[in-house]
Amino acid sequence: MANIVGYIDCVYLPVLDQEETIKWYQEKLGFDWNGHCFELGYGPDIMLVNVNNKEDVKLTYNTDHWEGEDFEMYILTYKSPNIEETYETLKERGVKVSDIKMYDGNRKCFRFYDLNGHRFDVWSGWL
Repeated sequence: MANIVGYIDCVYLPVLDQEETIKWYQEKLGFDWNGHCFELGYGPDIMLVNVNNKEDVKLTYNTDHWEGEDFEMYILTYKSPNIEETYETLKERGVKVSDIKMYDGNRKCFRFYDLNGHRFDVWSGWL
């Protein structure tokens, strides 16, 4: 059967304060805001949506089917061409990051949090 919907064009991130979030993503991740969204140059654009309630700012869920029991699973993963450099840059910019881990001897990953508490994954691609 043929794909009838195409590809993922944009992702909507729930945020508490759009202006603060724009500034954080510009300063910490180097993203460019075009007045409507962050265009990354490839993959989906990232749109920001102010939520009415703090509890609506959530992009994770718990699962027993990834890295053990009750693992906090993330919805978005970034791929870095140089994961060590990305990791060190985020640390230098004051971003909360986990340690870099090797998985199955063929990929490296770490997690980070944005100012809204969203947990994201960064991976190296296949090694």
